[in-house]
Amino acid sequence: MYSKLPISIIVPVLNEGSNITLFLQTLERAIKIKHEIIIVYDFDQDDTVPVAKKLQHKFSNIRLIKNNLGRGLINACKTGFKKAKGNFIVVMPGDLADDPKAINNMYKLAKQGYDIVCGTRYSKGGKQLGGGFMKTVLSRIAGLTTPVLLGIPTSDLTNGFKLYRNSLLDKIGIESQGGWEFAMEILIKAHFMGFKITETPSTWKERSSGKSKFKLYKWLPRYIYWYGWGITQRLIRS
Repeated sequence: MYSKLPISIIVPVLNEGSNITLFLQTLERAIKIKHEIIIVYDFDQDDTVPVAKKLQHKFSNIRLIKNNLGRGLINACKTGFKKAKGNFIVVMPGDLADDPKAINNMYKLAKQGYDIVCGTRYSKGGKQLGGGFMKTVLSRIAGLTTPVLLGIPTSDLTNGFKLYRNSLLDKIGIESQGGWEFAMEILIKAHFMGFKITETPSTWKERSSGKSKFKLYKWLPRYIYWYGWGITQRLIRS
C-alpha cells in the first residue's frame, strides 16, 4: 500500500557534492507535482552527504538514505525502491544530465493508465547534448530497432530516465547486478508481462562538473544480454 504522494524521485549519488545543490534547486523549480526526493548514498564519506543535509533545512521533501544492500548503483536504486512512498517512481542521477521538466509530462501520461513512461532523446522534441560517440551510436541503434525486434513502443530503450508505477516494481524481480541496465531489464520484462508502456521527449546533456560514473564497456555485455533476452521472449511468444 502506497501513500497518496504522487511521485518519489530516487537519486543514487556518488560524490555529487559539486552538483547536488544546483540539481535540487533545478528539480524543485521544474516539478509541478507533489513529490519526495530520496537521495541514496553508499558510504558516510560521500561528499554529497553534508551538502544534502544542509539542503534538508530548505527542502523538507528531501530524504537522505544510506544504501545497506551493498555498494553500487543497482543496490542504491533497490534501496530507494523499498523506501519510496510515491505511487510512481522516477530514477535519475544527481548530475543534471536529465531535464526534470519532463517528469511533469511523464506523470500526466501515467495518470492516463501507463505503467512505465520512458524519457526519450530520439523522438520529436527530444535532444541529446554531448555524450561519447560510441555510446550514442549504440543507444541510437538500440532505439531504432526496439519497436521492430522487441515490439516495445520506445525509441530510447537504454535511457535510464523512466517513470515506473510503484506497484509494478513489486511484480518484477530485478536480476541486474551492475549499472543502468536494470532500467532496460525492468522495461523489457514489464512489456512481456503485459504492462502499458509509452514515451515522452526528454533532453539529456553531458555533465559539466564532476566525473561520469557510466561504465560503457563494463556494462555493455549486460545491455546486450537483456536485449537478446527480449528478442528471445518475442520469438517464443510469436
